[in-house]
Amino acid sequence: MNMKTKYHLIILIFFFSLSSFAQRDTIPLNKNWQFKIDKEAEGLAKQWFSKNWTDGRVVTIPHTWNIEKENEMHYGWGWYQQKLFVPGKWKGKQLVLQFGAINHTSTIYINGKKVKENIGDGFNKFFINLDGLLNFNAENIITVACNNDFGKMKVPYTNSFDWPNDGGIIREVALLVSNRPAMAYAHITPKLNVETNQGDVKINIGLRQTDANKNLKFKVQITEDNQATHNVVLQTTVKPVWENGEAVLTFKLPKVNAWHFDFPNLYRANITLLNGNKATDQINSSFGFREIKFVGTKLHLNNEPIKVMGVEWTAGSNPNFGFAETKEEIIRHGKLMKDVNCIFSRVHFQQDDAFYDFCDRNGIIIQEEVPLWGGDTPSDASIEKIAHSQLETMIGNHYNHPSIFAWGVGNELRGRDANMKKMIEGLIAKTRKLDASRLVSYVSNTLNEQYYNNPKFTPDAGSLGDYIMMNEYGGSWWDVPVGKINQYMDSVHMSYPDKPFFISEFGLCEPNFKGGDERRLEDLVYHMAIYESKPYVEGGIYFDLTDYRTHYGGGEGKFKQRVHGIYDMYGKPKPSMKVLREQSSPVEVQNTSTWKKGKLTLAIFGSIGLPQHIVKGYKLYLSDKTDNYATTKAYDLPTLKPGERVNFEVDDLYDGKGIITIVRPTGYIATQKSFYPNEVFETFK
Repeated sequence: MNMKTKYHLIILIFFFSLSSFAQRDTIPLNKNWQFKIDKEAEGLAKQWFSKNWTDGRVVTIPHTWNIEKENEMHYGWGWYQQKLFVPGKWKGKQLVLQFGAINHTSTIYINGKKVKENIGDGFNKFFINLDGLLNFNAENIITVACNNDFGKMKVPYTNSFDWPNDGGIIREVALLVSNRPAMAYAHITPKLNVETNQGDVKINIGLRQTDANKNLKFKVQITEDNQATHNVVLQTTVKPVWENGEAVLTFKLPKVNAWHFDFPNLYRANITLLNGNKATDQINSSFGFREIKFVGTKLHLNNEPIKVMGVEWTAGSNPNFGFAETKEEIIRHGKLMKDVNCIFSRVHFQQDDAFYDFCDRNGIIIQEEVPLWGGDTPSDASIEKIAHSQLETMIGNHYNHPSIFAWGVGNELRGRDANMKKMIEGLIAKTRKLDASRLVSYVSNTLNEQYYNNPKFTPDAGSLGDYIMMNEYGGSWWDVPVGKINQYMDSVHMSYPDKPFFISEFGLCEPNFKGGDERRLEDLVYHMAIYESKPYVEGGIYFDLTDYRTHYGGGEGKFKQRVHGIYDMYGKPKPSMKVLREQSSPVEVQNTSTWKKGKLTLAIFGSIGLPQHIVKGYKLYLSDKTDNYATTKAYDLPTLKPGERVNFEVDDLYDGKGIITIVRPTGYIATQKSFYPNEVFETFK
């Protein structure tokens, strides 16, 4: 037995020793994978899956070969192998192999036997039931063949997408070990009564054993998660109601704290499956109570009318990681989003669980999308089948995240083509069937091609969802004078007056459009001014957070990129970063004065642009530097409604000058400014 095998044996025995205390163990399998690049596409013919390798190199998962100098432009096959010792005491247990994602097509072999094909889905988490596939008290070999070519049997289709095409096991791998019967999922549907703060909870549980004993019981504990207290709000053991093969549990909680982007209150459900008196499996999941709905065409969160603003992040942007981002790297980018006041975003493709957990805990409302992208995508049966499969997996994986308010079924797909509209309509219908608790949308770039006053007007696919998501690039991708953006937007709104209206993308893309960050600043300011002048615009998303890697664009190899961000590829801010933060702030500091001796009076407004919501629980600081505000006195800012003004007094420590910082309840800067920038930053640096 070699040292790597001994290492895994020790780890497995350690986790097994805990099994008397825990009903489910999640064992990471990310170290010491053997990897081979297959540039000659010979691995299948030579049956690499049937051999115990000795000629691979060791890599750690997550991994992609497309950030390696010698493999940057390889779009084809790559192979991975892992040796796993399975103790004999695990006979009779439920063993499941979990892959966070493999981009884009993969075949999994256990001990030389093909056990799973995951076709054309590079970003969803998937599972393999290992019943009957393992040798106990022996070493087992897991082999993964994956392919990232620009093929036609995948979503996104061929090369019709604008992000990296990084191949490999791009997210973490784990082995799930439990007794039987075991749970496959627990979907939690919370409902908030905004008048009484009562919470209703419905939990739908799927079992891995379809013939499981129907006399099963469930022990449920619900606890405050990330809140100031960690009270247990429910603890009970109940028999379920069985509906369509699922165990269904329902509970009422007399008072809950609502989830809000400034107060992202979460609860944690600990669900234990009992077979008689024996606990066989356990699932833990965070969730939150919030009500997001439209009243007419106006967005409401927990009965509060709001307008939202944010930025999108394109994963895989950092050349040091590509799609093989660690959880720390994902969280770092989440913090960059919050540093520019992001409370609203979308993602073009499914992300790692860590991203949605960050959004849950830090307050970002998300539309998660199937990566059905680009005008070259056909509306044929093969693509439709893959898209429906991805949609179902996506919703199943991320059902419990309160940050996800809506599902997206595609982006820029020829929204006026009759066959494509039919496919989009089918995906929207499927979404509503899978999750009636959330909204659904399709993101369109063709809404401006035809309007209601055209005698041949036919609605765009962008109108098929619950609201309009419009990619708006007037002055760049739209080859029109900037002065016509007003007219275009009004025409779209008048064509679909009963649909809530959001800007799903805007920004400046280099190298396609020259001008650097100076032009980016100009583009950002004039577009925001237009959106804020339109009472029907309910929200906007700036594209993009960072300059991002893509399979086409400027640069070479893994540095091929689109310069589209307010940060560079590594997260270094550009001047436009602070401008977006200030443009996206819900609070405005407009003036300072020294009316009283020893006091500085600040004129502060609640924003009536984008975003627009009640400002509550914010703190204000006055400091001599931008980075030391937290060491100074904290002032509690009064609650401000949109458009409301307050004259706010602070101690005048810097002779009428100083740097004003206002911080959200979540700890992120909402606004930071000085009205004497040159003098202050030189005097107090």
